[in-house]
Amino acid sequence: MTNRIIKISNEEIQSALSETTRQYLVGHLQRPQTLSHINDKKIEIGITSYQSHSSELPHTHSQAYEYQYMISGYTRYLDIDTKEEFAFKKGDFYMISPGMRYAQKSKPGTTILFIKIPPGNDKIDIQPDSELLSWLKDKITTIRQDYTDDPNAPLANSIKPAAAVALFNKDNKVLVIRRRDSGNWTLPGGTLEYGEDLTACAKRELKEETGYDVKIVDLIGTYTSPKTVVEYSDGEVRQEFTILYKGEIVAGDLKIDEESTAYRWMSLEDVLKEQLAESQRQRIKDVIEYQRSGKKSFR
Repeated sequence: MTNRIIKISNEEIQSALSETTRQYLVGHLQRPQTLSHINDKKIEIGITSYQSHSSELPHTHSQAYEYQYMISGYTRYLDIDTKEEFAFKKGDFYMISPGMRYAQKSKPGTTILFIKIPPGNDKIDIQPDSELLSWLKDKITTIRQDYTDDPNAPLANSIKPAAAVALFNKDNKVLVIRRRDSGNWTLPGGTLEYGEDLTACAKRELKEETGYDVKIVDLIGTYTSPKTVVEYSDGEVRQEFTILYKGEIVAGDLKIDEESTAYRWMSLEDVLKEQLAESQRQRIKDVIEYQRSGKKSFR
């Protein structure tokens, strides 16, 4: 065989994974797949990508060792025999030995590189009982911890641009929602997606989180302090990067999504009496100043 380098491009991989959750890079496949792969009878290598909350029904392998590397996201395994749970996040590497009986569930955005030796179909499915089915259906929840000017805060490992909106009703009360992941009250908003600008992000997030169609009418402030970080239980530590807008309701009916547990229309002064992250408290104070004088804040 002539020595050569074989490349499978990122574009090819991502395109194939947009249609399915798993594609093989290396192996001797018995069934066709979208992605062109390297034919090899000695080993199987592939990528699993979960874009929604997903679970793998319980099974075991009679011969194969599974080696897995977390490219992104967060996944949990349950040892069916011992009931012990194992959690893995971005950057973790782990091995599953043959004979271990397990179930798995993953958060959206989880991508895993897997290696299986020896190759072949040695998977043995296991019939789940009601307790196991309940575990599989229970979606992974992420816990959030906010830090501001805290010397004990963890180092940031990500930055995601985000937009938030101060939305007022006819009584000049602002809409706040209570986060499921921390219990804190917050102005609605969320992170930027590919193909969006920040005002489009603000409109989309308000529609998803509140049910309202809104228009953006002004900029209130920018918040990009490296001393404000948010730590998530899946391993992400996000540095603050939020643009705060003033919005107006165009249409829709108020309905919060699953990321929130409650909503309130409140005066800005009353919001300050509620449970807030310090970064959110600063934003509310800035909205009060904006309402009073029109001053914009750049932090």
